[in-house]
Amino acid sequence: MDEILLIFLILAGIWYWWDTQQCNEIALLVCRQKCTRANLQLLDATVTRQRTWLRRGVSGSIEICRMYSFEYSSEAPAEWGRADFGGRELAYIVLIGKQVVETNIPSHEDRENTTKDIH
Repeated sequence: MDEILLIFLILAGIWYWWDTQQCNEIALLVCRQKCTRANLQLLDATVTRQRTWLRRGVSGSIEICRMYSFEYSSEAPAEWGRADFGGRELAYIVLIGKQVVETNIPSHEDRENTTKDIH
């Protein structure tokens, strides 16, 4: 009986790792597409999983939710030669299962309004 439980736990771990790798690839692909459409540069060509949790889906089944963050820049390539390496902005994407349910990339106007409100 202990061997069956051990095999089950190993198989569950392998499934979770495989499912997470697929979700990472989906999140990265969607982030690249969103940045390209918004004329933004995806920095480091990567997404970072920030949080994983369980929630009940529309059908009533329990699904894995994952939130990824990524960095982007709105600076044009000609501006990259500047001495300051700023311009990194943070955004996030949320997946439920393998479906993207939310993407948040603050617009240039939102960043300017936030800056104006602070000063």
